Amino acid sequence: MSNKTAQEGSSAEAKTTEKESKSSPFEREAARRDFLKTSVAAGVAACAVGASVCAAVRLVIAPVFVEGTGGKSYPLAPLDSLTAQPQKFTVVDDKQDAWTTLPQQNIGSLFLRKSGDTVQAFHSRCPHAGCRLQMGYQKNPQTGEEEKLFYCPCHSAYFDLDGKRLNTVAPRDMDSLAVEVKEGQVFVKFENFTLGIAEKRTH
Repeated sequence: MSNKTAQEGSSAEAKTTEKESKSSPFEREAARRDFLKTSVAAGVAACAVGASVCAAVRLVIAPVFVEGTGGKSYPLAPLDSLTAQPQKFTVVDDKQDAWTTLPQQNIGSLFLRKSGDTVQAFHSRCPHAGCRLQMGYQKNPQTGEEEKLFYCPCHSAYFDLDGKRLNTVAPRDMDSLAVEVKEGQVFVKFENFTLGIAEKRTH
């Protein structure tokens, strides 16, 4: 039985070889071209599917990387309403939160004060770790005297009313913001700065 099976297998192989040998060069070339066309079509289809998938993924995750609002000027107060005592103002604007735009959200806060003929604006975020600075009577770490200061309730950083640091907790002075006065209205360019470094730079 095994000899018969082996003979049948050899006979079939011989017939296949004979058939291939009888194929003309033209037929073999046509078969090769058909194979290449099929392979290329499959490759193009795979690329198209891959591109669609990549585009879909990018569409889904792209909003996650949108930065918060910043670097924009906001009208905050009439000039004649400001004094030498700092006043705190909230900055409101539309905010992009992943895939949703949230209208009129609190995007941060700052202090405004007059200093002579100029207007000073300081970000309310401590440049050390980002806690919100407070203002009140505190012991000046340099003089030991009680006076009105900016201070961080988280890590005890202290700043005078000109935004100068009074100890080494924070790596730099309070972050000042650009001010412009137009027709009696104070505009402030609100920006966020990198925390924990001596250099003042935007994100």
